[in-house]
Amino acid sequence: MVNTVQADDAASTATPGQAAGPSGSGPDPSPRPEPSSPLLLCSAAFAGSATAAACRPAGELRPVAPRELGTAVATRRAGRPCVVLLDEHLLCDDGRVELQPVGPTRIISLLPGSAAETLQQRFGDALSSILSPEPGAPALLVAIRTALRDAAADDRLLSLEAERRRLAGEITKLNRIGIALSTERDQERLLNFILTTARDFTCSDAGSLYIVEKDASGTKRLRFNNSQNDSLPHLELVKFTIPVSKSTLAGYVAVTGEPVNIPDAYLLDPKAEYSFNPAFDQRTGYRTRSMLVLPMKNQDDQVIGVLQLINRKISRTATLTAADIDNVVLPYDDAALELTLSLASQTAISLTNNQLYEGLKESLVELKQTQAQLVQGEKLASLGQLTAGVAHEINNPLAFSRNNTHLAHERVTKVARRLAVQRWLEAGTGGDPQARVAAGRAILDKLKEDKELGPDAKDVIADLGSMPAPKQLELLKMFFSYVSQSREQKEGSIEEVLARTQKVLEECFIGLDRMAEIVLGLRNFARLDEAQFQNADIDEGIRQTLMILSNNARDKGVKLTSDLTLTRPYACFPAKLNQVVLNLVNNAIDATPRGGEVHVHTRVNGAWVEISVRDNGEGISDANISKIFDPFFTTKPVGKGTGLGLSISYRIVMEHQGTIAVTRDETAGVTFLIRIPTEPKDPGTRTEGAAKAAESP
Repeated sequence: MVNTVQADDAASTATPGQAAGPSGSGPDPSPRPEPSSPLLLCSAAFAGSATAAACRPAGELRPVAPRELGTAVATRRAGRPCVVLLDEHLLCDDGRVELQPVGPTRIISLLPGSAAETLQQRFGDALSSILSPEPGAPALLVAIRTALRDAAADDRLLSLEAERRRLAGEITKLNRIGIALSTERDQERLLNFILTTARDFTCSDAGSLYIVEKDASGTKRLRFNNSQNDSLPHLELVKFTIPVSKSTLAGYVAVTGEPVNIPDAYLLDPKAEYSFNPAFDQRTGYRTRSMLVLPMKNQDDQVIGVLQLINRKISRTATLTAADIDNVVLPYDDAALELTLSLASQTAISLTNNQLYEGLKESLVELKQTQAQLVQGEKLASLGQLTAGVAHEINNPLAFSRNNTHLAHERVTKVARRLAVQRWLEAGTGGDPQARVAAGRAILDKLKEDKELGPDAKDVIADLGSMPAPKQLELLKMFFSYVSQSREQKEGSIEEVLARTQKVLEECFIGLDRMAEIVLGLRNFARLDEAQFQNADIDEGIRQTLMILSNNARDKGVKLTSDLTLTRPYACFPAKLNQVVLNLVNNAIDATPRGGEVHVHTRVNGAWVEISVRDNGEGISDANISKIFDPFFTTKPVGKGTGLGLSISYRIVMEHQGTIAVTRDETAGVTFLIRIPTEPKDPGTRTEGAAKAAESP
C-alpha cells in the first residue's frame, strides 16, 4: 500500500468525509464591542461620570480596581490598542500606580499637576496626554484619539519587527538547507530530507515525491519514490510509475511546470484538466483535504520531479482525524507556496548535480584528490571549504572557552555583590542614616539579579517602603548579615572564590591558545612556507588537546583516558600533529556510546614514535573502512560533518614521513595507529624519493 496522495493510481493521503458547514445559535441580543476594538481602562468613579458617555464610541470602556489595572493591561488580547484613563481613583492606597505598560498601551493622566509630572518620569513615551482632573468631553476625545493613533503605530512597528524576525528565520533555515542539500550525495536520503523539511515548513500531515525518469523506449514516466504520512505512519511504501499526463495531478504539474494549490481535493473545478483519485482514501480511511503540488525544476528549467504536500495542519504536532478535519486542516497560503517552491528547486538542482556526479565518477575521484592536495599543500580553491574546516576544528575549544568565561563572569559578579554587602556592614552606623539607607537600597537592587537571593531582596525592598529610617537600617543590617554569612558558608571566602575563578580563567587561556594553534595549523595547509617544523613535546600537545575535548566527552558520557610515555621532544609540526589527534579523538567520542571509553597511548617503538587512539564504539563497516581517508567522505548526518577531518589527518601524517592505519577490534570499536620517525628529515630538504619511501610502513 502507498501512504501519500497521488492523482492517478493510488495516491491520496486523506480520509473520506464531507466538510461540516458553519453552525451557530444566532446573533447575541446584547451588543458587545468587537474583540479588536480599543480598550479604555478607567476607574469605577469615572465610568459613572457624565464624561464617560462621550468616550464610549471610541472603544470598550472597562472600569477596573487599582490593583486590577496591571493585570487588565497584561492580559488583554495581543495587539489590541489600550488607553488607560488614569485618575486619583486608580491609585493604590500608598499612592502608587499598579501598572507596567505592555505593547500598544498609552496613558492619559487625569491627576493633579504634581502627580502628572511624576508619571512623566516613570512612563516616558507611554504617557500620551496630561489633562486636568475634570476635562471636557471634546478635549478628552481628542486625547483618546491621539493616544489610540500612537498605540496603533506602536502595534504596527511590533508587527513589522515580528515579521522581519520570521522572515530572517526562514532565510536562515533556507541557507542551512541549501548547504545540507549541496553536501548530500545519497539520493534516497536527500529526497527524504527535502520531503521532511517541506512538511515541517508547511505543517503538512503527509507528502510524497515523484521522480521523472525514462523507460527503455525513452518515454518519460513519473516514479512514485517517497512517501510520509503522520496519520498512517506504518503503511508500506510501494514504488510504481505513472505516465506523464495532464490527467493526473502529478502529471499535470510535470507537463506544465506550474504549481497547483487545491483547498479541497473533493471539490475540484469541473473544468480542470486533471482529476483526483480517491481510491487511497477509500481503502485506508484517510481523508484528503488541502493539497499543494509543486514542480522540481533544475538550473536548466527542466522538471525532474514533483513534490506533493497534503493536509496543511494548524500546527506540525496536531493530530488529524476525520472528526476534526474541519478544525485542524487549512488551505495552503502564498507563503507556503513560495517557500516550498524554493525548496523544490534547490532539491532539483541537488539531484541534477548528484546525477552528474554519478556519471563522472572517475573525474570526481581525480577532483577529490586535487581538492585534498589543495587543503594540505596549495592555496584553497574556495573560501567556503576553508571556512567549513575552521568551523569544524575550532568548535570544541571555542565552546570550552566560552563556557568557562561565562562561569568566571558569574563568579566575579557574585563576588562584587558580596563585597558591596561587606563594605556596607563594615561602614558601621555612622554617617547620615538616609545616605546609609540609600546605599543599602542600591545594594538590594544588585541582589535582585541573584537567582537565589533575588526573591528575599525583593521582599526586603517591599518591607522598607513602610518603615522609618532607623527601622530600615536595622532591617538592612539583619538582611546583609544573613547574606554575608550564607554566602560564606555556601561559597567559601571571597579569596577562595577568586582563586577558583582564576583557575577557570587560566583554563580559558589554554583553550584560546589551542584555537590559535588550530587556526595556524589550518593556515599552514595552504601555506607550507609558514609551516614550523621543530622539536616539540608531543605528549604535552596531546594533553592540551584532550583537555579541550574533555567537556565534549563528559557531555556524551564518554570516559577519556591516556597513557603518554614519551620522555623527550621530537621533530614535528606540533600544531598539525595536535590537530590529527583532535580529529581522531573527536571522531572516537562521536562513535562511542554513553558509558564507553576512548584511550590515547604514546610510545617509542624502534625508530618510530607511535600514537594510538582506541575506542570501544560502534566500529566501521567493511564497505566504509577503505573509504574513511577519502576527501568529503562521512557517515555523519547531513550538516554534521564536512568529511575532511580524516583526509586532512592522512595528509598531515604523510607530511611527517609517517603512516596512519586503522584496525577493527575483535569485540567492538577501532584503533587508529599513527607512526612518525623519531629522526625525520626536515620536509623542506626531503627529496621526492625519500617522500615516497616514507609512505610505506
